[in-house]
Formats: sequence, C-alpha cells, structure tokens
Amino acid sequence: MESGGEDPAGPGGCGAMAAALRAAKQALRAELKRRLRALSEAEKQRQSRLLSRKVIGHSKYQESQRIAVFLSMQDEVQTEEIIKDMFQRGKECFIPQYKPKSNHMDMVKLTSAEEISSLPLTSWKIHQPSDNDVREEALSVAGTAASLVRTPLLSASAHLAQSHMFREQMECMNSVMQEM
Repeated sequence: MESGGEDPAGPGGCGAMAAALRAAKQALRAELKRRLRALSEAEKQRQSRLLSRKVIGHSKYQESQRIAVFLSMQDEVQTEEIIKDMFQRGKECFIPQYKPKSNHMDMVKLTSAEEISSLPLTSWKIHQPSDNDVREEALSVAGTAASLVRTPLLSASAHLAQSHMFREQMECMNSVMQEM
C-alpha cells in the first residue's frame, strides 16, 4: 500500500485480488502437472493417439491447409501423429521458433515430419529451427495465416478465453473431446 492507504493497483484492492488470482493459478497448474505426472506412459500414449485421431477426423482440421502446431514436451499430448498426417495430406505445417532472451515467437514452416529430429534442441528439450534459420512465417503473407492452431494448454485465463480465435479453437477441441 502506498501512503494514504491506497492500493497501488487501484481502488477496491485490485492488487490483493490479482495476487490471490496468481496464487490460485499457480496452485491449479501445480495440481494439473501433478495429475499429468501420475499418468503412466502407456496411458499418455493412449490418450495422445485418441486425441490425434479425433483431431485428424475433425472437419476444421480437414478443411485447414495451413496449420500451426506446437511440438510436444514429454508431459503433453504428443503431436507427431498429427504432424505426419499433415504432410501425408499435403498441408502446410508451422512450428514455433522462439527468439532468445525475449518473449517473441514466430510460427515457421516445417518442410517434413522427418526434419524435426534434425533441428536443434532448446533449453526446454524441444526441437526448433536455430536462430539464424530463416523460414516462411505463418503470418508473413497477407490472407494466408494458419487456419488452425493446435496448442498445448494446461489451463487458460478468462482474458484468453474472451478471444474470438481462442473460443473458436476451444469449441473445435471441445467437440473433439466430447466425441472421445
């Protein structure tokens, strides 16, 4: 609190509420991560296969020609099957390329599913093109942005959930999950 007893975040104690919200999000993430770690490798693979088949069979996926997909970390739904399918169907695949020492990330074009294993590993143990590897970006050509984005999502905030694109993607994923 600043002099005069006012909360620096504004009236109504917003700073305290924001701190409580951050703590609740951290607790939720910790619990979700604990649950993921408790799953056996066989169960993670089973769920990844099921989800991949549902995504591949979904009309939004089948209609999309340019798809941005995150390469999976160990405790996430594995995306290899989806990536292989994209190339078999002649779709364009874009993967993350994080800029060092910043929060900037571009989704850059992958030339083949097999190329992934030859890409350098990041500190998170995820393959990505090196910093000096210049590639087509998903948003580089007007009117040709990725039409579907597959993201790893542990949980989401209300702010993100208000985004039209996020809601549309979540509706697609929810319909896939309900069919499982």
